[in-house]
Amino acid sequence: MSILRVPTRVIGLVLAICVVAASLPGAASNLHATPADETASHDRSGKSDPTLSLEQVLARFDDKQKTTNTLVASFTEHKELKLLEEPVVSQGEFFYTRPNQVRWEYLDPDRKVFVITEDRYTAYYPALKRAEEVPIKKFVGKRLFRFLGVGQSIEDLGKYYDFALADESDVPGTYLLLLTPRKKKLRDRVAEMKIWVDGESFLPSRLQYVEADGDTTLLAFTGMKSNIEVSARRFMLDLPQDVVVSQTFNGFSLGQRSF
Repeated sequence: MSILRVPTRVIGLVLAICVVAASLPGAASNLHATPADETASHDRSGKSDPTLSLEQVLARFDDKQKTTNTLVASFTEHKELKLLEEPVVSQGEFFYTRPNQVRWEYLDPDRKVFVITEDRYTAYYPALKRAEEVPIKKFVGKRLFRFLGVGQSIEDLGKYYDFALADESDVPGTYLLLLTPRKKKLRDRVAEMKIWVDGESFLPSRLQYVEADGDTTLLAFTGMKSNIEVSARRFMLDLPQDVVVSQTFNGFSLGQRSF
């Protein structure tokens, strides 16, 4: 297994593709990696090319970031909590438009909508008739989207996490990236993050967040499409008049089955 302390801007690249950092500027990698060759990363058995190094995988992430303007995908989320006997399973859709527009919508079993634009974060809980609207500037340096592993800002992640490439992925056709906290303060909250990178598209196919207490969240993406037209209306929320709107950020902790 190869291990690397990855520069800040590479970390930002990885998580921006996963939506987490979509509200922050995307950037090219500063990693001095061996240039990725032009051969396919899959063989005919569907396995990812085992000869690619960590640096090459991250470099291909970088190349994909430069040419990705929109992303659309469906997702299934499995949350395993030590206080619950059965996992909580949710499904939904995700939309991203470069550089900083995101719509993360849960459809089943409870509808919840989270939208990020250039200047605002909006959360809408239809069943509760509640919503939150908070200026993005208030999130600088704070924990946003905890379930995706963003315990720090993107700049901080580069300082506190080591990146490793697993010798073999447990999901065929992917590369498994392991993010391990280097600081005790962070280890008290986060045990590990895992990102499964598709060997053809070099977009994330799965992401897992493991908390220090053992609770885990696994996101699996399907039907991911890049550079297709995404309507600007996706990033607008027309809240009904009977919805109570607060300006206090509660993250994903509002209501049942929420975060």
